[in-house]
Amino acid sequence: MQKYIREPTEIYKKSFDTISSEVDLTGYNDQEKKIVTRIIHSCGDVSIAEDIFISENAIESGIGAMKLGEKIYVDSKMVAAGIIEKNIKLSRIYCHIGDEDVVGIAKKLNTTRSAAAVEHWKEGMSNSILVVGNAPTALFRVLEIINEYNIKPSLVIGMPLGFVGAVEAKEELINFYQSTGLNIITIRGRRGGSAMASATINAISLLIDDK
Repeated sequence: MQKYIREPTEIYKKSFDTISSEVDLTGYNDQEKKIVTRIIHSCGDVSIAEDIFISENAIESGIGAMKLGEKIYVDSKMVAAGIIEKNIKLSRIYCHIGDEDVVGIAKKLNTTRSAAAVEHWKEGMSNSILVVGNAPTALFRVLEIINEYNIKPSLVIGMPLGFVGAVEAKEELINFYQSTGLNIITIRGRRGGSAMASATINAISLLIDDK
């Protein structure tokens, strides 16, 4: 059997040292470096750095929302499970994918359960943090609601993955940022997922005490 590192702190340090040595982070500020590093760490792929998009005030807005205890809505239980709640302190995480009426809403609207669950976000979207880590349909629906009701969340983390709709949903998110100033963090292309979405929230939560 090969020898391997067992101590958690050493594993983290070696991982982050490896990322720093393999990725040029000179174009990022200190906060952005921490976000990008955590996202890379969550997927083990340094090439993802070139696709990460962080809008100008996204991190500051996310930190501010957590300090005020604003709600965090997530599109899947996998995203919720990956968030380290003790670091968030005041905010609560809401996931409606398992609500009893979601299947019925999905059938009525002829959409996915993930998008149907977003219907339960409407009342609390303002000033909250919205996290989509799996379904492109959920991100599209988030943007439709924001547009229709003129809602302004503190931050939208849009990282759905896949071959149908993921690229388009994230480009639409970037278009929203460019036209409205919506605070966003996303990953261009097909890649994404719950691990990267929850890693982004975790990275932001670790910045709370820095301010």
